[in-house]
Amino acid sequence: MTDAESLARTTVDGAIAAASAFLEREADGERRVHYRRRDWLVSRQRFWGCPIPIVYCDGCGPVPVPEDQLPVLAPDDVTMDATGRSPLATNARFLETTCPRCGGPAERETDTLDTFVDSSWYFLRFCAMADAPLPFDVEAAKAWMPVGQYIGGIEHAILHLLYTRFYMRALIDTGLAVGLPREPMPRLFTQGIIRMDGSKMSKSKGNLITPERYIDGVGADALRLFHLCVGPPTEGFEWTDQTEDVIEGCRRFLDRVWRLATSSWRTHEGDRTAADDALRRLVHQTIAAVTHDIDHWSFHTAVARIRELHTGIARAVDGDAAVQRAVLDEAMDALLSLLAPMTPHVTAELWERRHPDETLLHLTRWPVADRALLAVSSETLVVQVDGKVKDRIEVPTDVSEEAAVALALASEKVLAALGGASPARVVARPPRLVNIVR
Repeated sequence: MTDAESLARTTVDGAIAAASAFLEREADGERRVHYRRRDWLVSRQRFWGCPIPIVYCDGCGPVPVPEDQLPVLAPDDVTMDATGRSPLATNARFLETTCPRCGGPAERETDTLDTFVDSSWYFLRFCAMADAPLPFDVEAAKAWMPVGQYIGGIEHAILHLLYTRFYMRALIDTGLAVGLPREPMPRLFTQGIIRMDGSKMSKSKGNLITPERYIDGVGADALRLFHLCVGPPTEGFEWTDQTEDVIEGCRRFLDRVWRLATSSWRTHEGDRTAADDALRRLVHQTIAAVTHDIDHWSFHTAVARIRELHTGIARAVDGDAAVQRAVLDEAMDALLSLLAPMTPHVTAELWERRHPDETLLHLTRWPVADRALLAVSSETLVVQVDGKVKDRIEVPTDVSEEAAVALALASEKVLAALGGASPARVVARPPRLVNIVR
């Protein structure tokens, strides 16, 4: 076994120790630890951060605000001007105070904390939001932490996660959060960036597209659906002239869903038919697939599968063979439930129209697929002659190679393509393909 293979089979700490020992022994190396930490300036000359609890007294100097006077709250009656100066510095009611130490006149600190400071521990407060003398309830945080899933933009989340981990360790090591996990967010998911003309959209670049423009035109749900369907969420997206067409396509799709859910359906009252069974199979296969896709962050494929289900329901409604009302109701309810996280407003309205006296859609349980309906009993066998598709034949999934070839050669379309000649070669890949070479 080589040295590299040996290192690959151990832990990171073990590999570092082994590599360091090797370099010291064989290359006259010296083991050192280098820290590249730098000071972090956490103050900002802004109004929208948290006030820093320090007052300045001519006699006592900088004095911390006592705990019984915390938190220091920013005032509501501030004046914003064009100077760029913090409005806290011009607000006499906030600025002028008394020194907690000597009781003489003093002024408050007008800088505020960088918002990264505030957001580096707020999840602990979310564990118990009731009024409390401390910023967070340690026992409640023990019950809820760590955070199940961290989601953020790649540029923001990496730094914020670093600060969060630092704060968590500091709170634990100083005795303020004893017993909490040192890793506050074990799972990170970063979404991609929307770009325009090759550069990311940003306020500083002035190339933003405001959501209101589309919310007023196509609605919030169509815009949400667009963001989910354009591609994998981990990848970026280029905003082009064709983007408008994609957004409009999402609006048209939701219009079709609305018409389908509110139209009158032609149904039959007899026993279950092949058309009933086919639609139910599609419904439950879609439930299983969409559930899997959402669990694995594949929202764009989930949208595609929901579109396929909508097409299947529409064909069942308009087809020659009528479908049972109960089957159509099950299919339509499943479609609305699967769409609900993506387009919450349209689906909630349609659900209430369909079920006016029942539980609201967003309070219902997520649909569960019937495993018995997930098995595929047939496949479409594509038959090619010299690489060109000539026929498609429904065959059992377990069709044999001999049977698949026999069905292909018996096809009238294939016989016409052969023109009475015998095939020179037949390549069969049942149940999906038979290729005939003349």
